[in-house]
Amino acid sequence: MKTNTVKRDQEVQEHQPKRYQIEDKQGLIWTFQKAEQVRQEIAGKKKMMEKSIEFYQKQIKDLQAELDNFKSIAMQYAQEQIDEDPNWEFKDSPFGRIVQSKPSTSLQVADKQALINQYKGTEFVKHVEEDKLCWGDLKKTLSSPDGEHVVNSDGELVDDVKIVAKPSRIEIKHINEKGSWVTKED
Repeated sequence: MKTNTVKRDQEVQEHQPKRYQIEDKQGLIWTFQKAEQVRQEIAGKKKMMEKSIEFYQKQIKDLQAELDNFKSIAMQYAQEQIDEDPNWEFKDSPFGRIVQSKPSTSLQVADKQALINQYKGTEFVKHVEEDKLCWGDLKKTLSSPDGEHVVNSDGELVDDVKIVAKPSRIEIKHINEKGSWVTKED
């Protein structure tokens, strides 16, 4: 145990500047001069850090523009392929994929309070201090037989929910550090 303590004390002493005693005004002037030199060195290193940050930020900006250009070229090619074959996808490269989401629809609340009023007293509306719509549970019981109107499980028309169409979308994906295919850049 004593060896570890002695060793730690030596390490602490090695990282501390050497100490000396000021004996006169000249020694004090010399100390202030050295302190000012260190202050200027710190300021110089800070300026160098700022310049290097600016330098690398410019490089990153240029690289991002280059990446956007490559993605644009790939998207143009993908669009041409999809125009010929609507089911075209590309998954043959370990460096990137192009996938296409299918068009879909989803339900969206148009008037929350009107839905609360319509379903008040059912398991779809919870009363805490004010009524709260359990949209996730209610949505599971709704459907749209014609793609325009929404009905509940009893076949009753629900006016306060609308259909939102989502068009198909082409996405370029790459592998992130975790090994997942993602569209978002790091």
